[in-house]
Amino acid sequence: MKGNTILTRSLFLLPAILTVSSIQLAFAQNVPVIVVTPGAIQQPRTQAAIPVTVIDSATIQRSNATNLESLLRGQAGVHVSDLFGDGSQSSIDLRGFGPTAMSNTLILIDGRRLNNSTDTAAPDLSTISLDDIEQIEILQGSAGVLYGNQAVGGVINIIRKKVTQDKVTLSVAGGSYNAQKATASVNKLWGQTQLALTVSDSTSDNYRDHNQSDKQHIALRASRQHSSFTTFVELESTDEFIQTPGALLQSELDLSRTQSLAFYNQDYFDTRTESIRVGFDKHLNATQSINLDASRRVNERKFIQTFRSSTDSLSTPPSTGSLSTPQDRDTQLVSGKYQLRSEQLPLQLLLGVELEQSDYLLDSTFGAQAIDQTIHNLYLSTQWDISSSSQIQAGFRLSEQQADIAADEFDDSVSVFSLGYSWSQNQWKLYVRADQNYRFPTVEEHTNVPFGQAPGLKTQQGLSTELGAEHLAGQRRYRVSVYRIDLDDEIAFDASGFSNLNLDQTTRHGVILEASNSWSQKFRSSLSLTLQSAEITDGAFDGKQLPQVPEKTLRLDGSYQFNSSLLFNLELIAVDKQTLGGDFNNQLEKMPAYQVINTNLAYKINQWDLAFRVNNLLNEKYSEAGSQFTDFSTSPPTNFSAYFPAPERNFWVSAKYTF
Repeated sequence: MKGNTILTRSLFLLPAILTVSSIQLAFAQNVPVIVVTPGAIQQPRTQAAIPVTVIDSATIQRSNATNLESLLRGQAGVHVSDLFGDGSQSSIDLRGFGPTAMSNTLILIDGRRLNNSTDTAAPDLSTISLDDIEQIEILQGSAGVLYGNQAVGGVINIIRKKVTQDKVTLSVAGGSYNAQKATASVNKLWGQTQLALTVSDSTSDNYRDHNQSDKQHIALRASRQHSSFTTFVELESTDEFIQTPGALLQSELDLSRTQSLAFYNQDYFDTRTESIRVGFDKHLNATQSINLDASRRVNERKFIQTFRSSTDSLSTPPSTGSLSTPQDRDTQLVSGKYQLRSEQLPLQLLLGVELEQSDYLLDSTFGAQAIDQTIHNLYLSTQWDISSSSQIQAGFRLSEQQADIAADEFDDSVSVFSLGYSWSQNQWKLYVRADQNYRFPTVEEHTNVPFGQAPGLKTQQGLSTELGAEHLAGQRRYRVSVYRIDLDDEIAFDASGFSNLNLDQTTRHGVILEASNSWSQKFRSSLSLTLQSAEITDGAFDGKQLPQVPEKTLRLDGSYQFNSSLLFNLELIAVDKQTLGGDFNNQLEKMPAYQVINTNLAYKINQWDLAFRVNNLLNEKYSEAGSQFTDFSTSPPTNFSAYFPAPERNFWVSAKYTF
């Protein structure tokens, strides 16, 4: 009752809440916002048939967010679950997918997918420097035609800054739990060649015991403008070590929120990731262009993870007797696009081909799990201007998967379509769209090795429909979206049977309300409210709520600029109760609702940017992630609630110098 009461009261406190808006747009009418994600081509936001939320670089800087997941947390329609509070094991959820959000929300960086098609590991967003980001585009709802596999709940595209001048930036930060971070970035122009180098090193003890982390990251980007085309190359390398403290039962949580139990003492992840991307863009003429790029990402991980039971702990070293488990991924992606802009028709056309090849190996106590997966894609997307104020968007994608798992082959093909209509006039935009989506099972989902189930799951398929309206007038912006997603054979994990399965039919529907305004040159505020329901509508769990999907999420934020140097921000995020992960029978008590207030004070003087941020100002004790734990040693098995406690009040101080 406490959580619902505070959430309800928050609705009446709108004028009193001031925070920095992470959804502030470039409101100046003479500075159009250019977006990429809605059509996979650059276009003014006002011409995009599909609405998109834009977080620009100025907003990122004002927020003084400690990492990318804290910036995204609480945005309209976005729900974040962070296991340890440092962003390294975060799940970004669009449209209510809970434990499988990392496989149903597609994360891109400069249009390149970060999700793994072969396994369910979440992309590590903590390696992306916020100073390198030009803007973040959040596309709500399915985008199966444009982006294919896993673009079910939506797409988040992180677009990095281009090099426009020589610049060197040095920054240091520190805070609670002995957290320290140092970052250096260099931008250099040599004629038609642009170089960007970023190096960072961070360490932290983190909130929980046995949760020390250490991370080094280096990224080099280079591009060159030739006479008729542009070439680019990107290189990145990340080394990360983190001790993992495990989940706590409610009785253990009541005793100590920060503890880690003895049988987790040797658990850790040690990960090295290297990637390379090369490509070129060429304008054939004023109306046609082509783009080709190829990338490879190699991820090598050693780890030990312990699955608790009442008597013994079941850990994951391989059967060879080694102390750690190897988990290796090698993903190669080649894509090509042809774009046509015809003013005579008028028509925008995008034709694309993609080839994704992945090799995956996990050798654990359950045995070797290996997959050789190839995904072929062909897609066509069109946008027709049927009048000066109306557009029709339509598209088609054909996707084929060939997956070899041990001696088994799992091949499948999917065809999806999209159709949308938008009308804009006098600062109003109305839209309606339907988009089919799909997701191929990963290697862990295909193989249920602990209990010997026969491998093989069906491909998840569905339809997303959406109706919305947006009003953009000077410094004011309002938007309402009503949506529904119907899925067949949704892929899920049932904790009570420790198995992966296809749910027969599921439905998600909801409403997202957004409002933001600059009341004066000093005061800005924004509001977002998400109301959603996620339910199983057929099969053994018919009528049950899907796990880890809050029915209500509220965010109030704003900022006050005292003068040209001093800025104050305050942010409230309120999240409703949620069914525990894996509790498809809805038999356990729900995760409690929570409300978190974050604040930031930023000071800019000459070439210095100084900031002081307080997270969880009121010291709320809550958990963003939790799941059902089943003790199979009892007869019948006993179910408990297990939680990953979120950090209590903590501080972050940073200083940045640019020259």
